[in-house]
Amino acid sequence: DSVTSFGMTLTTTTTSSTRDALMREPAWESFVRGRLMNEEDVARLTKIADVARALTMLDADGDVADRRPGAQPSYDAVTTMRATIKHHGDAVCETLLGTLRNVGAVDATEHVLALMDVVLFQRAWDASAKEGASGAELFVNHVGSGAEEVLGQDAYGTVGRTLERPEDASSWFIKEKASRALAAMVRARPKKANETKQTSVKGAIRTLTRWAVRELRSGAHEMNERVIPAVVGTLAMVLEIPEARELAASEGAVELLTPLLHSAPSQSVQVMYEVALCFWLMSFNTNARRAMCARGAMSVKALMACAASATKEKVIRVAILALKNITDRHGVDGDAVGDNFTAVDESLRKVVNNLSLRGFEDEELSSTLTELDEDLRARRKEASSWERYRNEVMSGSLEWSAAHKDEGFWRECATKLTDNNCQILRVLIKLVDGSETMDPKTLAVAIHDIGEFAVHYPAGRFLANDLGGKDHAMRLMSHEDDEVRKYALMCVQKLLVSSWKSLSANE
Repeated sequence: DSVTSFGMTLTTTTTSSTRDALMREPAWESFVRGRLMNEEDVARLTKIADVARALTMLDADGDVADRRPGAQPSYDAVTTMRATIKHHGDAVCETLLGTLRNVGAVDATEHVLALMDVVLFQRAWDASAKEGASGAELFVNHVGSGAEEVLGQDAYGTVGRTLERPEDASSWFIKEKASRALAAMVRARPKKANETKQTSVKGAIRTLTRWAVRELRSGAHEMNERVIPAVVGTLAMVLEIPEARELAASEGAVELLTPLLHSAPSQSVQVMYEVALCFWLMSFNTNARRAMCARGAMSVKALMACAASATKEKVIRVAILALKNITDRHGVDGDAVGDNFTAVDESLRKVVNNLSLRGFEDEELSSTLTELDEDLRARRKEASSWERYRNEVMSGSLEWSAAHKDEGFWRECATKLTDNNCQILRVLIKLVDGSETMDPKTLAVAIHDIGEFAVHYPAGRFLANDLGGKDHAMRLMSHEDDEVRKYALMCVQKLLVSSWKSLSANE
């Protein structure tokens, strides 16, 4: 079973760690003696744990009791947990949250979070529960004995602090379950809330977003295969909230998520769907769209590759929806981020055309492909050759589009490279100066264009040399890529030979 919302499916499974956490009963009596909890809390935790083990179909030894396909928890276990949540929900919340606040032992925290997970995600064990049913409302609306009225001591603050524990007082299981619980509670936030509750929700959004970005940046996913599904699943939930999109963009989420779009063979369909979903949700934010178009439009290209190679329609759908938002010439909500997509226009049109030939059953996907194709055609029709060229250069990612090798274009437009204090010429030289890593095609096209400028603009050789063009071209003559070396050599020749046109004509 699963919890579904906003087109995202969060699959709930019982992993070995969850099984261990449910079966391992902490030494509650020692915490009672330390006055960190009372006997009533222990009795309630023990009862909930017994029912939770039955709901996850674990026997007394911690093994799955019924491995038959489609096996369901016992009717008694389901009805008992339903009744417990319905009639004693506040008491359950107070005990679980109170234990998280007061007991810092790792094994106790893992046990409580495993129990909280059962309460939060009712659809995992109750097939008759309504779609999207969640126990999160219990926690976000819970008003306990007094501590929860203090800012930071409610469910959001308690679980948020659990997620942010120091490494020596935490575990990956704690991070995984705490982030999942906090994201569910953020999604279930009350529509009308007092100022204290609103502040708590905003704090939880910041905590989740920064935690997810921090985990991606740490490289922990390279050592633990559970990191990416947990982090991406959390982001996909929290990015439903506009404030989270702005924060994610400012924290560098776009750059960190982009490589995951290239890892399709090593990731599950669900993970790839949620990564693409993150991009679609962030594509409603102007700064996030700008980040996707930066660095040579790397994120746009990665989304194109994801859409082209994906086999499941749901992955293709969200990737194409993201691309449509990013490349919309009018902008989402009338807020365009700039016409810097020319570098990928032709490649994107090929992807769209190829996907259109596959005859998808998904009507939304088919209509989005049609709209995206129409928008690409309209932008090409509206833009002049110079505008398309300028936008391509400014994007920082170059392709062999028609203008680069069009003699008529260079005769007409070479002088425009010197407008605004040689803005476009300086950008071309910046692309080849080695200060940033560039793909070979961009290097080859840029160094070719510098040579064409030198030939077609009066005194173009001297101007390009003054800005460092010759030095960079000579360095690229030893580049590892054959095409880059070829055009670097031609550029050097054009920069050194004053009568290149007559020389090339004689040849």
